[in-house]
Amino acid sequence: MQQLTAPRNLFRYQSGRVIALGRVMLGILFLLAVWLDRSEPVQAVAGTYALLVVYALLAILVSVVTWRNWWLDARLAMVTHGIDMAVFTAIVFSSNGTTSPFFLFFVLPLLSAAVRWSWRETALTASVLIVLYMIAGFLIAGTQSFELERFVLRAGNLLILTLLLIWFGMHQRFTRTFFRVWDFESAVGERENPLARSLRFAMHASQAAGGVLIVGPGGEEASDGIAIAGETARNFTADRPLVRDGSEAADAAVLYDIATNRALTRPPEGRFRFLAASDVLDMDEARRLELTRGLIAEVRTGMLHGWLVLWDLPDLSTDYIDVGRELGTAVGAILDRHALLSAIETGAAARTRLSLARDVHDSIVQFLAGAAIRLEAIKRAAKSGGEISPELDELKRLMVEEQGEIRGFVTALRRDREIELAEAVTELRALAERLGHQWSVDCRITADDEEASIPIRLQLDLQQLLREAVANAVRHGGADRIDVGVAVDRGQLQLTVADNGSGFPAANGHAATEPWSLKERVERANGSIQLVSAPGLTNILISLPLAGVAA
Repeated sequence: MQQLTAPRNLFRYQSGRVIALGRVMLGILFLLAVWLDRSEPVQAVAGTYALLVVYALLAILVSVVTWRNWWLDARLAMVTHGIDMAVFTAIVFSSNGTTSPFFLFFVLPLLSAAVRWSWRETALTASVLIVLYMIAGFLIAGTQSFELERFVLRAGNLLILTLLLIWFGMHQRFTRTFFRVWDFESAVGERENPLARSLRFAMHASQAAGGVLIVGPGGEEASDGIAIAGETARNFTADRPLVRDGSEAADAAVLYDIATNRALTRPPEGRFRFLAASDVLDMDEARRLELTRGLIAEVRTGMLHGWLVLWDLPDLSTDYIDVGRELGTAVGAILDRHALLSAIETGAAARTRLSLARDVHDSIVQFLAGAAIRLEAIKRAAKSGGEISPELDELKRLMVEEQGEIRGFVTALRRDREIELAEAVTELRALAERLGHQWSVDCRITADDEEASIPIRLQLDLQQLLREAVANAVRHGGADRIDVGVAVDRGQLQLTVADNGSGFPAANGHAATEPWSLKERVERANGSIQLVSAPGLTNILISLPLAGVAA
């Protein structure tokens, strides 16, 4: 069902309609001008009036029959273009020749060529006009109305105007942009099926009543498709291509009319190509999809290839060939963006799983391994008749503490995205106390600016970094005192760890390198780590960004 055209959209994507209306107004203006000015025309009076009357009527007739008919508009484009050039040449030189006030109406054929076709057609039109102008000038040379100086000046003006419009025609394909990034930003990042989201964007942009989007991996016949008519959407699988291989629709957009078996396309630079719809489309597949009359555009992404089909577009015109080409590009960009976001989400989920696996290994698995060793020792003590109750009580206490730590870990994962630094430091001090009992070390926590907030991910990183730092200081350095400082400074969370152990040994005469376990975790959080180590003193400075923290 044909949609009604809003007044503001009357000339949207309607260059043919604008040209036709301009032709009507100029034809009538010509007629009024020579009728009001009794000195015009100076030559062939009866013939000039007859020509103008016929031209005005013809312009009105062409405007009426092509107003809503893109096929006739394209078919008559070359014919009316030639008539325009002939009539303008005749009227200019039948009214005061080189001094004619209608000289600048040569601009209409030039602009028509630049808008409808490419720079080649614009150059050809200009060449014909200049030749006609020269021929007509020589024919009336020597008459009273001929002025050589004005003839030369106007010929030069026409040449300069021609060069400018040829430049416009050469560059219009770079400047003809119907859609900008912000026009389809809302079409990405949503949870809706990306095919449905892309198709709805194309339908909204073109005001189409219905549409189909079919895409699939290149070289494979079966493709995924979605059809939307009104508010109803259905998914389907296309077993064979909609557009015939090797047809002239490739790398282009096509207007089609199934009822009349007509199709129209145009390369980015070139003239219209008139085709049979059956030469472009698989008619059985088109009828199965209930296609009637509308627009087809090619869609390409990094991995997929397919077609966008729209129907019931209001006031379909030849301009929609260019609109369709850009719609196909925009739909491909939306699908690529969805694929990129999905890949990012998948990567983030993988990094999260890896991070959780490391956290479980660094805390729970290590504790269970230690508990197993302790149970084996208790077992041996029981066989030798030793007292095992204190050892069992201590193991029970450690297991209760570990249970609380695991509960805190899970609770942290369920929290909001940020936590107050003061709360994080409180939990860090509780962990330091447990680690002190576990490793028989004096571990103290100090903090600055506890009113700041930090991402919840950093709180988990802080706890794991503290565990690894204490374990390294005791096992490798033999430390019995560890001082830990926490602060927020200029968008960075600063963690300092100082111990009185023997330090990290130098490697091959170079300075000691950072502990691998600490360095890997810090780099995963996009942070930095510095180590200063000497006998009796080891300082580790860790900086973690508050923004852009790794998931």
